[in-house]
Amino acid sequence: MQTNTTSQQAEPARSPSSTVFKMPYPKFLRTQNRPLDLALFLILTLSAQLPRILLARQLDVVTDETVYILGAKIYFHQATHLAFRSSAWDYNYEHPALVKLCIGLVLFMNAHLGHLLPELFAARIPSILCGTLLVLAIYVLGKSPFGRTIAFPAALCLAFSPWLTYFSALAYLDTPMTMFVALAFLLVWYAPRRPWLYPLIAICIALGAACKYPAALALPGLLAYILYIYLVQHRSLPSAERPALPWRMWLIACIILPFVFLLVDPAIWRSPVRLLLHSLDFEWNHASEGHAFFLNGHVYFHTPFWTILFITLTKMSLFVTVPAAGFLLLLLFRLISPLTRPRAIRKPIEPQAILLFCWLLGILIPFSQLIIVVGSHYELPIAEPTALAAAYSLSTLITFLQRKYARNDVQLVEMSTERQTEPGGSRIRWQGSLLLQIFLLCLVLAGPHVWGLLTNNAAEGYTSELFQGENGALQVAYPGYREGALWLAQHTQGPANVGLVALVNTLQHGPDGVSWYNYNASLPARLRFSEAHPDAPTYSSYTYLIWPMHLVQRGYALPPPHSLHIVHIITGGQTIYCYILAHSTVSISQ
Repeated sequence: MQTNTTSQQAEPARSPSSTVFKMPYPKFLRTQNRPLDLALFLILTLSAQLPRILLARQLDVVTDETVYILGAKIYFHQATHLAFRSSAWDYNYEHPALVKLCIGLVLFMNAHLGHLLPELFAARIPSILCGTLLVLAIYVLGKSPFGRTIAFPAALCLAFSPWLTYFSALAYLDTPMTMFVALAFLLVWYAPRRPWLYPLIAICIALGAACKYPAALALPGLLAYILYIYLVQHRSLPSAERPALPWRMWLIACIILPFVFLLVDPAIWRSPVRLLLHSLDFEWNHASEGHAFFLNGHVYFHTPFWTILFITLTKMSLFVTVPAAGFLLLLLFRLISPLTRPRAIRKPIEPQAILLFCWLLGILIPFSQLIIVVGSHYELPIAEPTALAAAYSLSTLITFLQRKYARNDVQLVEMSTERQTEPGGSRIRWQGSLLLQIFLLCLVLAGPHVWGLLTNNAAEGYTSELFQGENGALQVAYPGYREGALWLAQHTQGPANVGLVALVNTLQHGPDGVSWYNYNASLPARLRFSEAHPDAPTYSSYTYLIWPMHLVQRGYALPPPHSLHIVHIITGGQTIYCYILAHSTVSISQ
């Protein structure tokens, strides 16, 4: 009987130079192992959504949320009434309008459905969705360049990252911006084979900048990868195989980027050039004047260039940052070595490694130039390439060890390239090896983050294994007012005046019911809350004070013990969120 051996033969190996142009374009879930992809996709969806939903329901109002929510109500009202020339768009003009319009849409739908959700939670839904889509995109779009054994553990690492989870559960602008930046870098891998994706990449950058201006800083990294593809890898191909340069799509991308940005930012439609320059001028002056930020034991008004490195090291596990640093250093060595040893035989560098290298440095270098960092959320776009670089580095190490100690080299090549070349036993061995690699990488990359979520109340206080809480490392973003108020409700009796120590107008009643007081109206009425200022000469009118840690870090010291003493400390893991102070004559039931 004649046997068919065609299916058992491995595909001819492609050189890394030609891979980026000739690799088949993958379609979602239409790969060689659809059940596995579907299972991993569902796992990631649940892993990303559940922590974010739970946190969004539990977290107290955080600084700037009330500003964005009020801006959302104003913007959406003006948009629905086509009042694009109204001066109401000037509110919070220093940030673009896209995320606030999305928040306004969700609030509008929630109100017309009878307020099915608390308003604060509803306002956080855009961030929850973007945080979930970000995780899914890392796997779905990263599976082709990096493989399942890299894309899935990296995505799971980000799904459970306390850093990303925390800011994905707030009505902030940074998570949507980060999602669009990541989409642009993932799509640029497919663009050389599908040039029509270049306008889509431009749309992603435009939408990211319409969420928050720093998204535009991702452009140098994207351009660096495109130049490498067409100036280095393109030239290494035989002339007959070189695709034509997609000048038309590049031109369309250049035109469509500013057009889309303008389209989704109606706040500047009245006078686009003048108002955009006005907004950028505010950002420039704000950065020039500086903003107090606690970093590594000091208060900075203009943060040093190493801030992004320090924040990444603090907010991501060492099991992630150390392998990522190893990847970066090794690739730098491989790129530089031909310059120092021109006659040496150089192993070609994989194009996906170049993509990741450009992504990592393309975020690291431009974002390190931000001289004003108000919080760690400014550096969120570095998390995605860091997780992928760590998974890439560890996966390469595992593959190397397999090849070194395995008995059957052919079988290892098949498993490492994730190809099914024959039925029966090989398929089972391939799946078993693949799942084992995924499990080991998930354990290393996502395990510490899972433990951090489980052991840190409110998640914001998580720090890597190198630090003992944020108090001496980073400014603590979470004020913990609600937790402090709940503790007082449980441990005190009778009426009391409670001062929430904050900077001027941080918690004051705002229009349209947007304020800390409205979002915490369910607290016991016997506790009367009001805003207290950290530089007030006396606090005699208050029975208790709730004093956030971030004010202490920025130089607003606690009152002397003879005036007020600490009765309780609200913590998240080993991070202090706030202190509860009381007069010496007040008794507390512990």
